[in-house]
Amino acid sequence: MQPSQRPKKSYAHHLMQLVVALGLLLVFAACGVKAPPVAPDAKPPVIASINHHFENGQLTLEWTMAADSSPPESFTLYRTRSPLAEKPCDGCPLLFTVLRSLPAEDPGKGSLTLTLEPGFHYGFKMMATSAGGLTGPDSQTIIFEY
Repeated sequence: MQPSQRPKKSYAHHLMQLVVALGLLLVFAACGVKAPPVAPDAKPPVIASINHHFENGQLTLEWTMAADSSPPESFTLYRTRSPLAEKPCDGCPLLFTVLRSLPAEDPGKGSLTLTLEPGFHYGFKMMATSAGGLTGPDSQTIIFEY
């Protein structure tokens, strides 16, 4: 056959090629979880307990890490607060924002002192992050009024 005498491809043939190409594109775009690889035996850092002491507008938080957790590289402190004049909604979730990130100076424990403003409902919780980027679960939440 000469080049000018090739049979013309039908509309259905072009449509089939387009469908196959789009299907392959979707498979490659959606394949796998797009996150850094994590060793299967890696354990996230877990805050075992968090305690607080409040006096004269100063809140001191003290926490200890779980014995079997990986050592933390940093901690993130979250806070929620609302004016005392607003009655908290029963059953509504607390909306936390990041208050501060701090390096882990001691892999087994930590502490932090904050000055608080009077007239608010407060809530605090923490999370620890390992050097490999694994984030542990939330600590228990401390809730009080000042």
